[in-house]
Amino acid sequence: MTISIFGLLQSVMLARALFVAAELDIAEHLTLKALTASELAQVTNTDPQALKRLLYFLELHDVFNQQTDHCYYLTDFSKTMCHDHPHTIKPFLLHDDETRWNSFGHLGYCIRSGKSAFEKLYNTTYFQYLEQQPVLSTRFNDAMTIISAQEDALIAKTISFKNTVADIGGGNGQLLTQIAQSHPISHGILFDLPQTVSQINNLPATCTKVGGSFFEPIAIAADIFILKRILHDWDDQAALNVLQNISNAMSPDAKLYIIDGVLDYAQDKKLLAAIDLALLTIFQGQERTSLEFTKLASATNLKINSITPLNDLVCIIECVKA
Repeated sequence: MTISIFGLLQSVMLARALFVAAELDIAEHLTLKALTASELAQVTNTDPQALKRLLYFLELHDVFNQQTDHCYYLTDFSKTMCHDHPHTIKPFLLHDDETRWNSFGHLGYCIRSGKSAFEKLYNTTYFQYLEQQPVLSTRFNDAMTIISAQEDALIAKTISFKNTVADIGGGNGQLLTQIAQSHPISHGILFDLPQTVSQINNLPATCTKVGGSFFEPIAIAADIFILKRILHDWDDQAALNVLQNISNAMSPDAKLYIIDGVLDYAQDKKLLAAIDLALLTIFQGQERTSLEFTKLASATNLKINSITPLNDLVCIIECVKA
């Protein structure tokens, strides 16, 4: 494959231009009515000439469309940049703020040290940082919800859930709700940090909330445990801690389903490898191979029964007690 140096520059600038356009709510303004560059500059409080250059660049990439009246209009793509679009991408665009881009710019430090650039630059972990930044925290959670929506439906369709199901680190309960609505489970347990579960009020009647940390002993009983997109946020030592706590909570007949990327199973290996480097820079996390998952499982008294691709990126890893 030939890599175009100028193509790389376009990709970088397009990513940042989309972020700025989303942050300025340009799509929302154009939803109300078509506007010229000067009018958009006025409502967004930006420099007219600089904004005109941004809009020209985005128009060339079919993000916006300028017509003969010199006004800009939405395209099919920019309609998804509106917060109320049913398939909005706005939270995903906005969660890649300056702190994440600063971290990506220090990838060399990560490669030399094996440590997170974010933690070096901001002297805190990313998740601790989010606790102090409610706006960014909301953007991050909304972005993860968007990514998870289609996966959750596939998970509920692919796995036969029954009896008691516990979603460990289940966030806003979106996956557990999908499972409860798709399967005749007797009880669903949403397990996450107390401050997270305290904000969830729309779970199905068969589901309950339990506050706690997966880095501490988990005092719940379930027939099926779920760990979705959790382990890739952490290094091996932290991942072992999480798996050991779940393993200790599992009965001999219980199952654990790990939903995560598996490098040697992914159909889109290039994208998963890119995510792997992003995880290194932000979280000191990592995507793993099937062998690396096997080693983690073995070290925590678990055995992998099967690895089944769910989509182009993630797999369902079924584990039982060894």
